Amino acid sequence: MKATTLIAAISGLAVLAAIPAPASAGPDSKTAKNAHKETLEDLLPNMKKPELWIGSSAPELTIAKFIKGDSVNDFESGQVYVVEFWATWCGPCIAAFPHLTQLQSDHGEDVQFIGVNIWEREKGQERMEKVEKFVQKQGERMGYTVAIEDGSSMSDNWMRPAGQGGIPAAFIVDGNGDIAWIGHPAEIDEPLEAVVSGDFDSKTAAKDAWDQQVIMAAFQSFAGSLHSGQDLDKARKIGQILINDHFTDDSGGLNAVAWILLNGQAEGVGMQDYQTALQAAAMACRMTEWKDWGVMDTYALAMHKTGDNTSAIKWQKKAIELAKLDEEKGGKEALPELEERLAMYEEN
Repeated sequence: MKATTLIAAISGLAVLAAIPAPASAGPDSKTAKNAHKETLEDLLPNMKKPELWIGSSAPELTIAKFIKGDSVNDFESGQVYVVEFWATWCGPCIAAFPHLTQLQSDHGEDVQFIGVNIWEREKGQERMEKVEKFVQKQGERMGYTVAIEDGSSMSDNWMRPAGQGGIPAAFIVDGNGDIAWIGHPAEIDEPLEAVVSGDFDSKTAAKDAWDQQVIMAAFQSFAGSLHSGQDLDKARKIGQILINDHFTDDSGGLNAVAWILLNGQAEGVGMQDYQTALQAAAMACRMTEWKDWGVMDTYALAMHKTGDNTSAIKWQKKAIELAKLDEEKGGKEALPELEERLAMYEEN
């Protein structure tokens, strides 16, 4: 998805549009200097921090049964814990087991990992037997303490108040019994190391986590509007803020914004959106040094949508060449779709 230096022309237009009229001294210039730059939070006024957040005291552990490893009744002072939530039907949870096992091995007694089973359809004894058999079958892939919540108490008191709607999800509890970090287990290594070493900055972590929550909510609002047609003007503002303020070093984020804009089906989506997509896609291409077939694919589509079909064909062919060489990130599997888009461009 993406590619090329037509970005220079777009950037030039953006610069011209940004040049203000000559300002005279007086109240008007003072007002301009103090003008508030609109943020994602301004556009999402109803967003509130979750009840359970970084810095909050960790809720108690309400466990029906510990089925593997040491039982943990409460959080001991000075001990760091990782409370991770999973389910037997959750593929990403199962994929995360070896990583958690390795982390438990790496940190030893400095960290106590607890994998808590939640969100199972079965209840009571039926659930207990199912989970026990599942964990037994996993063997050494789950090399840490594993437990089953009491009813739905852990999901009710941890996941829901923290605004966590998906699993796997992990919480780091520091030596003071406070939540230090919340997120996906795949991203836990660095913050966990910092908590264990005493170098963790909870205030910075809380700000970074909140910023991520806002970005995710903004992107969801943006994508929803491009699909439904509701609040398109707000969605366009969100898109520009994401591109210019939050995804300046994130090629994946830029690519996602561009792709949503290019594939928006709502009435009212048109050339101005495609031009914004072209800007974002070109930025992503530069960032990836024109070597990412997925980004280049998006860039070619942006060229097509903005009327430059010759360039669309050129860059789609390059995307296909790169995809043929990619055996790790799904390039070869994507070839039929990429070639279908190339055929569409060539027909025009």
